[in-house]
Amino acid sequence: MESKELFREIVKVPQGPDMDAELIAALTSLCFQEESLVPSDLLFVFGSNVQHREIADIISYMLNMELVNQVLITGGVANYKNSFYKKEAESEQIKSFIPMEKYGGKQIYTENKSKNIIENIVEARKVFSFKNIRSMTFLSHSYASTRAVLSLKRFFPAIALHCIPLPLPTDHLKYPISKQMWSKTAYGRGLIWGEYLRLKTYGERGDFPITEIRNSLDHIHDLSLQKSLYVA
Repeated sequence: MESKELFREIVKVPQGPDMDAELIAALTSLCFQEESLVPSDLLFVFGSNVQHREIADIISYMLNMELVNQVLITGGVANYKNSFYKKEAESEQIKSFIPMEKYGGKQIYTENKSKNIIENIVEARKVFSFKNIRSMTFLSHSYASTRAVLSLKRFFPAIALHCIPLPLPTDHLKYPISKQMWSKTAYGRGLIWGEYLRLKTYGERGDFPITEIRNSLDHIHDLSLQKSLYVA
């Protein structure tokens, strides 16, 4: 029996306002976390329906450099309508590109039930004990890295968190969805506007703490409102 397609609460790439340099800078500051490659007790990998080989290569690099000895890869089958996905769990697709024979002394765990960032964490806690974890590096798509870190802070407020942001490829090879390039394409501008809406909507209902980004959310709201009034 095939699983029913899921509908997104917020469209992945909604129509946003016209963006000037000030709004672009504010959205960049809000949505993107800085990279931090440091030794950690655990590498937490958020699920992804694309770039499985690239994610596996980063995992292998972290293991090879002995920055981590434990890896937790999350992601089930996130079958959202109009999104690309396979029937195999995202975590298993990522793991399939890791040369497991090289890492006999390492611990690599997977969970295969989750379909979004919050579920990635909730389901991960069912297969892994975070009791002795004091520092954690997480790997997520760069545009969702703020939502990822805030979600982790909800469940693990005492754990030190470090980010590996993964740029998302687009049809325009010169302009991936990265901190530096997202605003260069209409797709990128729509995607990041959608991410602002998710941070605002999910945060205000309590999915994750937003005290530290509240001023940024309000500033972006004011800028976009001014833009709308100006255009009108």
